[in-house]
Amino acid sequence: MAAQELRLYWCPERADQGLRRTRVDRLLRSALAPLVGLPADALLFGREAKGRPFLRHDRAPDFNLSDTRGGTLIAVTTSGRIGVDLERVDRQPPVNRLAARWFSSEESAALLGLAPESARVAFLQLWTAKEASCKATGTGIYGFLADWRFDPASPSPRLRAAPADAGGGERWRFMRLAPSCEHTAVIALRDAAELPITAYRLID
Repeated sequence: MAAQELRLYWCPERADQGLRRTRVDRLLRSALAPLVGLPADALLFGREAKGRPFLRHDRAPDFNLSDTRGGTLIAVTTSGRIGVDLERVDRQPPVNRLAARWFSSEESAALLGLAPESARVAFLQLWTAKEASCKATGTGIYGFLADWRFDPASPSPRLRAAPADAGGGERWRFMRLAPSCEHTAVIALRDAAELPITAYRLID
């Protein structure tokens, strides 16, 4: 990879791919192995305190992945920290209950003021932005989703506030993308300049 680069790998799901965990591990190794110049089965992974995986190899890139029904999205960067969350656009969550539990009071109130379908879409937009951010920092979502605050009216992530240990908002960049017509995703980047993006379709 170039010294400043963001790579995205979209991996559509097939019906005959076996156990999901095995498939995801295979896809991740397939994407990362060429970047460190090793065979896929020679990659060594570690875990941070809250379980975020990383590569135990010198000059290895930072990576994150999200997997849901229909596909897996892998994001890799040589600059800063990265998080990704992928969701299906047809997901039907219990919006008000989940927002009251996981979101800030302002965000929850904003969703309550919307028509049901608008609230569902806005919820998914907020959730993907929040979870991608938590995955970039490595905290996990528990106790942190409410501290990541985004504009509920903006389809693209527009940061309003972040946890104190995440650093100032000027350190963060966000982008929303649609790897398929059935999915929406957010990429969260910390301490990364404007990066050229290369995207790949990874077939298992």
